[in-house]
Amino acid sequence: MSPTKVTKVTLPDGSIVPVIHAKAAKMTPESERLRKSAEKAGANAAAKALAKGLSITIMKDGKLIRINPDKSEEVIGVQA
Repeated sequence: MSPTKVTKVTLPDGSIVPVIHAKAAKMTPESERLRKSAEKAGANAAAKALAKGLSITIMKDGKLIRINPDKSEEVIGVQA
């Protein structure tokens, strides 16, 4: 995957940060295994962070969202 598009997210304090999107390339069996492993690792890391009382931040539907340990969500930025 290679970066092909940069969009911007505006945070509540008015600052704008870049978000780099990657263009999906044809998946080889090796890259598919790597993608699945990365997906599992990310899910495990998020679950462990929440279990330790830490918040995580994700991008969903063009919004930057903080998920708190109590599973509440807070929009902390939007795609500009």
